[in-house]
Amino acid sequence: YLVVLATVRSCRVLRRTHRGAKVACLCVWLGVTVLVLPFFSFATVYRNELQVPSCGLSFPRPETAWFKASRIYTSILGFALPVCAICALYADLLRRLRAVRLHSGAKALGKAKRKVTILVLTVLAVCLL
Repeated sequence: YLVVLATVRSCRVLRRTHRGAKVACLCVWLGVTVLVLPFFSFATVYRNELQVPSCGLSFPRPETAWFKASRIYTSILGFALPVCAICALYADLLRRLRAVRLHSGAKALGKAKRKVTILVLTVLAVCLL
């Protein structure tokens, strides 16, 4: 019943259209393209001692400073931002779940909420580990 109720309510949101989905996808692709431009500008192909071509990053001098900056940049984009986004979105999901009320006030709803809360917290814990 909750799934049907949530589906009916989400269909009423005007922003969820095919055009909106295309615009969102385009924005995501453009954003990711901008975020990887620093690595694209330093990417180069070199040959190792066995003459095997390999792809790597060639930083200008001082290389160690650029290398450290790239590691910080990668850590923020690859870990910190996704973890913050996941935590914020799951917190919003739990907030919305807590706001659901049925007219009958069934005890089964409370039990389902607890199960979903435990599941969400478990997913977050695994994600952080």
